[in-house]
Amino acid sequence: MKKLVFAFLTLLLAPLVNAAPEFKEGVEYTVVKETPSSQPEVTEFFSYVCPHCYSFQPLMEKLAERLPEVEINKVPVPFLGREMGPVLQRAYGAAVLLEVEDKLTPAIFDQIHRQKKMPRSMDDIKAVFVDNGVEAGEFDGVINSFALNGMVAQYDKLTENFNVRGTPTLIVKGKYELNMGEIGSEERFYRVVEYLLSAE
Repeated sequence: MKKLVFAFLTLLLAPLVNAAPEFKEGVEYTVVKETPSSQPEVTEFFSYVCPHCYSFQPLMEKLAERLPEVEINKVPVPFLGREMGPVLQRAYGAAVLLEVEDKLTPAIFDQIHRQKKMPRSMDDIKAVFVDNGVEAGEFDGVINSFALNGMVAQYDKLTENFNVRGTPTLIVKGKYELNMGEIGSEERFYRVVEYLLSAE
């Protein structure tokens, strides 16, 4: 009789077990804001000098291909790279304004991490732009522009608002921060992001 009761209870509880969330707050992710953004988005806080960010770029590219309906944002932080941190932050914003970010981000990452040539000045950054097809005058026209100053202020505000202290930091829907050390694999990374995009 006890075996029958146990079997019956097991059957009753099975749906509850199956309904348990695959990922848990405090393990794979942390809630950092109360209200999610109104649109599906993933924001990556990164630095060109961060080797983990460099290694992470193929995953972000695959994520964009896997979720074409999701807005993928990048926010450069100024606190890595010493005096070059703010310079590299401006470089990213300039690449966005000049609509060459898809070429310049891989080029800057490659120079720093594969070629081991760390830029030492804004002139070094300008040379990377020119080497990748940007006219010197175009670069000069945006690098200290009002538009770029506004973008940098927004980058700094977002970095502060989400209390970003390391990179890469990923925020999903403006509410959930991924605990990268708990993800475990590339496929699991995609599944955690997809899970959080569907969460309330």
